[in-house]
Amino acid sequence: MFIVRQSEHIQEDIKRNWSSWNYGQEGFEGTEDELNGCLENITDERPFWISGFEIYPDDIKNSEIKELYDGYWVLVDNTRGSGLSCNILDSETLEDSISIVTDKDFRIDLGEGETVDCSNAKVVWSDEENFIHILKIED
Repeated sequence: MFIVRQSEHIQEDIKRNWSSWNYGQEGFEGTEDELNGCLENITDERPFWISGFEIYPDDIKNSEIKELYDGYWVLVDNTRGSGLSCNILDSETLEDSISIVTDKDFRIDLGEGETVDCSNAKVVWSDEENFIHILKIED
């Protein structure tokens, strides 16, 4: 299977194998202890803001917060299962996949794509200028 993902840090994404909400923006900067201190003080009147969401006491049990980069924490997008957010390409070969993503009318469906387990993924083609990567998922 071939997938496409837009990323400035594709190898780190593959290693991590999960995606955040809001493209990693509006995260929490601090230590894990500082994060936990903030989470312990959430109230209905004082929610915790992360990744573009207000997290209330009832939300915290269904929320997954992980470290995206050293000292930078984000809300994990786990609504469609585990793995990386990407677009599955309707292609059987790398050549077909490249043809699809280089077509002038192709648009990556950001935020509305699929979630794919990329633990066995390998980058097989990249457009470094636009941070577009085709990955092959090994069965």
